Amino acid sequence: MPTSIDVVFTPDLLPFSDLTGKTVVVTDILRATTTITLAVANGATAITPVLTPEDAFRLAADQPNTLIGGERGGVKVDGFDLGNSPREYTQAVVSDRQIVLTTTNGTRTLQACRAAERILVGSFLNLRATVDQLAQVEGELVIACSGREGGFCTEDTVFAGACVAALEETQLTDAAETAKLLYQTHRDDLLGMLKNCYHGRSLARIGLGEDLEFCAQVDLVDVAPHLIDGRITA
Repeated sequence: MPTSIDVVFTPDLLPFSDLTGKTVVVTDILRATTTITLAVANGATAITPVLTPEDAFRLAADQPNTLIGGERGGVKVDGFDLGNSPREYTQAVVSDRQIVLTTTNGTRTLQACRAAERILVGSFLNLRATVDQLAQVEGELVIACSGREGGFCTEDTVFAGACVAALEETQLTDAAETAKLLYQTHRDDLLGMLKNCYHGRSLARIGLGEDLEFCAQVDLVDVAPHLIDGRITA
């Protein structure tokens, strides 16, 4: 069991957190970590998060059997194979393929956590699998929320609170206590929370409302993806 749990609400706050030697869970419910989780569960061999579309094109050019995925402003980048909707990452599409991924929020947060000793990828789709891994952590745990364009978002903090609630015998920071309270408010209607949060409303406006229903599913898959040496695998 972790000795303590902290929650960092946005990636802009990560420079103020010393992640050295710690386990970090990165979450971006809408939608990067949900998409990554499903892609790994559906057989993607590795996912490499990068910061920019230019980085994605350059890296994929040197790797055979590689798909490029991601978004800007919620919409698939021109020239990419896939966007950032988890519904696109089916077994038929991603099995035995490598993926290079860049998103507005999630891949930025993954890059910002490189100093951590261990980095996991968490979403509601793999909540139980994530918690099972976290229960084995010895030392300090940080849950890093990707937020939205540097700001706070409800959905990532609710997920953080779900993890905290499952490990509540651990010493909690004020941020972790706050995340737990927010989860307790929304745990009986995660889909309603996603539909009403700012990012969820934005996705619905551009025709991606079905992604909200997908991202609200709990324990759909039993995988706990890890970021090791720049690549996410099972």
